[in-house]
Amino acid sequence: MVKVYTIDSTPEGEGIVSVYLVVGDRYSALIDAGPSNGSSRVLEFVRRLGLGVDYLVLTHVHIDHGGGAGALSRTLGSRVFVHPRGLKHVVDPSFLWEQSRQALGPVALYYGEPTPVESSRAFQIEDGALLDLGGVTLKVIHTPGHASHHLSVYLVEEGLMFSGDSAGVFIDGSVRVPTTPVPLKPKLYIESLERMIAERPRRVAVAHYGVVEDGLGYLRWHLEEMRLWLDEVSRIVAMGVVDPVDVAERLAERLDNARIARSSRISHLYYNTVAGITRAVLDGEWP
Repeated sequence: MVKVYTIDSTPEGEGIVSVYLVVGDRYSALIDAGPSNGSSRVLEFVRRLGLGVDYLVLTHVHIDHGGGAGALSRTLGSRVFVHPRGLKHVVDPSFLWEQSRQALGPVALYYGEPTPVESSRAFQIEDGALLDLGGVTLKVIHTPGHASHHLSVYLVEEGLMFSGDSAGVFIDGSVRVPTTPVPLKPKLYIESLERMIAERPRRVAVAHYGVVEDGLGYLRWHLEEMRLWLDEVSRIVAMGVVDPVDVAERLAERLDNARIARSSRISHLYYNTVAGITRAVLDGEWP
């Protein structure tokens, strides 16, 4: 019988970054590691259950989701699985950390510098790969767009999709928006959503934050919302507004969800999202 736990890996706070623990009859797996500064919270949760962790599957290596992978895998003895394009960045996260500091500023310091994964514990995992935990199967689905190295994990028997950041965020019950920093590939993002929809999941577990009960409905809604944001930003850019901050302000005037996100506690995600969409539009990635 499978058990699924939601672990709050938010540093010094609550309800921003999710990590999931899936326990089968024989093996267990963490979906994501959370940020480096939140790894102690994940470790405490696992130890309180008296469990080991055999596998650590990263949806992507961004510092708020993969930053704690080194510390956790070393302490728990886990094997770390990651998209082939992300493998080098978990073994040596120095370039990732530098890029994160430039892009996120003080938010990067809040999440903390990522800890490297020992090369003997790091493995790439291919699209369609299956992990048998004993009575339950994790199916890996490569879902690029948010990042070129993004993957999602489908818990087949439970109809539960761990979407990472490939299906936006759902925080505080009212903030439901994309999360698409530079370099966004919008057409790949939409194709990835369509792949997840094709699995017809009953629930979706997002990385920011927690489980959405109407999984299929949420993915379908998010697909249309993403197209709406892309089209609206395209219209704003066509008017000659190209600075991402200015675009974000204009978008918040036009769309309720953008306005809600801008005024929420994840406003930094909102501005990074609009920056990603703006750059994609300017680069001819959309429409």
